[in-house]
Amino acid sequence: MEPRKEKVSCSGTFDGYEVTGWRYMDTVSWHVKVWLAGRPGDWIGYTVTAGKFELNMFAQTQKEEAVLHLIRQWEAEKPNLSV
Repeated sequence: MEPRKEKVSCSGTFDGYEVTGWRYMDTVSWHVKVWLAGRPGDWIGYTVTAGKFELNMFAQTQKEEAVLHLIRQWEAEKPNLSV
C-alpha cells in the first residue's frame, strides 16, 4: 500500500467565477474546477502547473485569469506548499 500524501484544498471567487482546487503538498500541479458564480453544475476541470494549463484548451480569458489569480492567492496564503 502506498502511504497517503498530504493534500490541501482551497476555494474562492474572482471576477464572476467560482473556483475550487486541490493539490498534494509535494507536487506543483493544481487540480481545479471553475464555473460561473451561481452555476456549479456547469463546472469545467483543469490541471494547472506553474501557471500553465496542461491541456490545450480554449477557456475564456476571464476564466483563466480567475483560476490563476486564485491559485496565486492560495499559494501566498499557504507558504508551506513550495516544493
